[in-house]
Amino acid sequence: MPDLRAVFFDLDGVLIDSKEAWFRLVNGAARHFCKPDVSRDRFDAGWGQGIDADLRQFFPGCDAGEVERFYVTHLLDFDTFLHVQPGARDTLYRLRDAELLRGVVTNTPTPLARDLLAWAGLIGLVDLTAGPAPARASKPAPDIILFACRELAVEPRRVLVVGDSHFDAEAAKAARTQFLGFRTPEEPALQALDELPARIGVRPRR
Repeated sequence: MPDLRAVFFDLDGVLIDSKEAWFRLVNGAARHFCKPDVSRDRFDAGWGQGIDADLRQFFPGCDAGEVERFYVTHLLDFDTFLHVQPGARDTLYRLRDAELLRGVVTNTPTPLARDLLAWAGLIGLVDLTAGPAPARASKPAPDIILFACRELAVEPRRVLVVGDSHFDAEAAKAARTQFLGFRTPEEPALQALDELPARIGVRPRR
């Protein structure tokens, strides 16, 4: 990947295995807001989407700010179902050693994303964490990726986005960055994070 300057990672499902924790959180929120339980199939169909889509599908009529506050306050209640993805820490170290910028571009609210990275011991290994904002739409819109590019002063064409969903792939395409799937059906895709450095030509750590 010539001229690569930065690697942006999705958070949930890529750096952190958090799907089960989110499933339990969403159902906790459904009970809190007096909404029907969310089935596995419904949850899986929307895995990776933003809060705006959660509101439409799971919490119609609820206030977005209240749902976001519930998420931020309660996700770590389910920390026994959170797991740092194998290879995440070493991969971030190797990218740092290679002087590549590291960003997290996620549909998770930014404060919660930072809490998750701190819980995982990864927050000091990324240069920027960016989630949705009032003027920054969730993926598959390119807004979060383009915001991270501006903040880190890097051209989109010199960025690689690593993601596990079609939301990530569509956002990367719209932002005109490079994209590499993580355990996605489409090839080429990474099956483990520690495959990434070799894939982009980063030498092993000494």
